[in-house]
Amino acid sequence: MAQTPAILKFGPGSIPHTFSADAKSGEVVLVGTIPGIVTADVDYSENPEGQLDCHGVFDVPQAAEIITAGDAVYWDENGSPVTGTALSGAATGTATANNLMGVCVKTSAAADTFVRVLLTAAKRTTAIAGSVTAADITAEDGTLAVAGLQAAQGGLVSVTGGLSTTTGNAGGAASLVGGVGGATGAGGAAAVTGGASGATSGTGGAAIVTGGAAGSAAGNAVGGAANLVGGIGKGNLAGGAAGVTGGVGGATGAGGAVAIAGGAGGSTSGTGGAITIAGGAGTAGNADGGAVSVLAGNAHGSGTDGVLNLGTSDTSAVNVAAASIPLNILGPAVVTVGASTAAAGSTVADAGALPAGTAAFYPTTAANDTKGVKAHANDKVSGRLLFIGNGVSDKILKVYGPSGAAINGATADAAFSGASGKGVILYCLSGAGNTWLAW
Repeated sequence: MAQTPAILKFGPGSIPHTFSADAKSGEVVLVGTIPGIVTADVDYSENPEGQLDCHGVFDVPQAAEIITAGDAVYWDENGSPVTGTALSGAATGTATANNLMGVCVKTSAAADTFVRVLLTAAKRTTAIAGSVTAADITAEDGTLAVAGLQAAQGGLVSVTGGLSTTTGNAGGAASLVGGVGGATGAGGAAAVTGGASGATSGTGGAAIVTGGAAGSAAGNAVGGAANLVGGIGKGNLAGGAAGVTGGVGGATGAGGAVAIAGGAGGSTSGTGGAITIAGGAGTAGNADGGAVSVLAGNAHGSGTDGVLNLGTSDTSAVNVAAASIPLNILGPAVVTVGASTAAAGSTVADAGALPAGTAAFYPTTAANDTKGVKAHANDKVSGRLLFIGNGVSDKILKVYGPSGAAINGATADAAFSGASGKGVILYCLSGAGNTWLAW
């Protein structure tokens, strides 16, 4: 196919080139990814050696588009010029899949046959020193990589939303979004991962998501929220999960902890931030609300099951709003049932003693408004939670903590009386095991 020749306008700078076929003066030939323009006709059968102009100002056949002075110009090997053979090659302002040719020095209209280009002989993949300002950056292949400087101290890579220059306007968002999937394909993942540690030692890099700090100016301002939200589902399929998982430990190392903590109050006053863990609300109709599960880890081999602790200090209150806790919300705890104990006596000294162990539930018999049961001395562990059932439907069951324990701020060794026919929940609040809550 015949290519429309470019026309030399000003002084050339040429380089020798070995051609692989005949070439006409003015044709554009790629040297790797760098476009050059044939200086003089080349008859390959006689001599494959010739020259390419890689500098100077040329009128180059262009595609039917506006190219503005000062913009980069690219060579599209399969472009169709305004005048000439379709698909024979044309200059364009589109970077994707094309090769950087130079800079437009005179704005061209979409109907113009040529665009005037200052050739630069620049390779786009070489390092660019200093700052770069661009409207958009688009990858030409399957991966667009942005990497920090490789040096003694690895270089930082920072993505920051733009500063607002107008009072009252928000700063620019910084968004990390996975690509849209094809018609039946999954969307691309958006991953934030700390860097791997060194080959022989060193800690892996942290991955941190932090809401923006309130401004430093005087006055009151709320800090920015940090949200981790699963994607919205469609039709009858579930929404995307939002998972926070500690890292897997090494061959003999512990797994990484997961910490969820409310923010501390201000330095002079202010309430600490609350922590709310809530299952999703059911929609209209008969849809169930989402469950909330808090489970201690299972043991492996001869290890010990993880402990589920409630309360943070000897003075922290543990509030249970509901009058009772149905067994079906307790999950695996329903299988840890201790031996049944008969209520007895009328004081802590002669009450029926619950057996030693780590069970969560202890059934009882023989309640008669006076008799009672007491927790075992081994239950004096901060965070120990006991569910004590009353097997007599119309009698009060007296419940004592271990010897010396005070329940709900009452006198040591005083009994707590559950509602007639109802069980009692005991919770050890202190490390010494002498301060208990009951309801």
